[in-house]
Amino acid sequence: MKIVISDEEQGVLIDIRGMPERVYSMVYAFHQENSKNVLEGDDDDFDELLRLISEEIGEGLCLKKNVPILLGVCKKIDPESLNWIGQ
Repeated sequence: MKIVISDEEQGVLIDIRGMPERVYSMVYAFHQENSKNVLEGDDDDFDELLRLISEEIGEGLCLKKNVPILLGVCKKIDPESLNWIGQ
């Protein structure tokens, strides 16, 4: 699986602390395709990223201004995740 993310989304993802090694590698080792940032990983890595984002939002670990950016990443990974993210 792969998703295209903006520079802003990349910056906010980098701020997430305590990432498992595989998710950390996926976020930090993004590559560029046609001048766009691309995250690539398996479904388990993206599921773990969704869980981390949910925790960031649900427990108030991220800045409030970053919440819409993180939700945008979630929507790209799995639009249905917006039903449970942050809960």
